[in-house]
Amino acid sequence: MSEPTGRWWGVVQPVAIPVGTVRVVDLDALVGLRRAVLRDGRDDLPAAYPSDSAPSTLHLGLVGAGGPVLGAVTVRRDPWPAHATLHLVSMAVDAGWRRRGIGRALVGTVQDVATAAGFDVWAAARLAALDFYRELGFRPAGDVFTGAMDLPHRRVLWRRSPERPA
Repeated sequence: MSEPTGRWWGVVQPVAIPVGTVRVVDLDALVGLRRAVLRDGRDDLPAAYPSDSAPSTLHLGLVGAGGPVLGAVTVRRDPWPAHATLHLVSMAVDAGWRRRGIGRALVGTVQDVATAAGFDVWAAARLAALDFYRELGFRPAGDVFTGAMDLPHRRVLWRRSPERPA
């Protein structure tokens, strides 16, 4: 039996932190940030993916007081068999806004929405970001591989727990 591919989340409540608010955003609001952060500003590499418009794809952004998207995360239903149902496809935080809790707020919102839906989450994390993911309860799984931008990556896995509020 194949996995359903439609919307898997309910209402995503805005989450406020001192520098802005995490909320659902349109793809157009985050592609420029992805290009700047995940593609080093290069135009010859895609910053949008075919799955971005799939019904099972959720885009969240941390929107600053003046309206810019300071950080963004994309998650979609893309099972890693026997491990997790949701794939955290990309996460980016504007270089000038790092270390202010934006990434933590974005991934924490994904974890809360995933918990409410009854799903675990996996991602392909750059090795340089493994400690960030570990602090959020993810654990490395599998071998190191070369990912986007020819950088070393490793899959990470987060399993929801009964203690995490839904």
